[in-house]
Amino acid sequence: MTTGEWDEYLGDDLRVTSALSIGPSERALTDPGLAQRLIESLDLFDDTHPRSIPHEDESAPEIQRLEHKLDLLLHLVAESLHPQRPDPVEVTLSRNGIVLPAETVPENCDRLEIYLSRLLPQPCVLGVETPTTAGNVQLMRWAGMEGSLREALARWIFRLHRREIADKRQKVDASHN
Repeated sequence: MTTGEWDEYLGDDLRVTSALSIGPSERALTDPGLAQRLIESLDLFDDTHPRSIPHEDESAPEIQRLEHKLDLLLHLVAESLHPQRPDPVEVTLSRNGIVLPAETVPENCDRLEIYLSRLLPQPCVLGVETPTTAGNVQLMRWAGMEGSLREALARWIFRLHRREIADKRQKVDASHN
């Protein structure tokens, strides 16, 4: 099955491929309002990309030490609360669904745990329709997702897509220098 054939599950909206820790879940679904706020505030936890507008004082040694201490504290809390995370896998996301490598989740899976950031100890648990296996992938549509949560997910996917493009440009610029 080609990515063009994934449209039935992902729709024709923007999609992005990323490595995420993801797996089946027995937990209750994350409250839609909480999930929406969590997704919308991911940039606060994302340490892999600089903030778009740095503050003048951010380069001060005291601020840097404080940020490093906070990063360490978040990492320690995350590891102590949930030391066993699924291994990251390459997934393709859209506001309508998700594509995972085959056999990532059981065939009767109806909920996915998605660790949206390595610094967050708690996964976001989202509902999915029963997976369809096609070749080497499993395709699923989101289930029971209200409009505002779906929009927050679409904005997060857009930010991931922008970062992917920026990373590619950086690599191209570095190779020309």
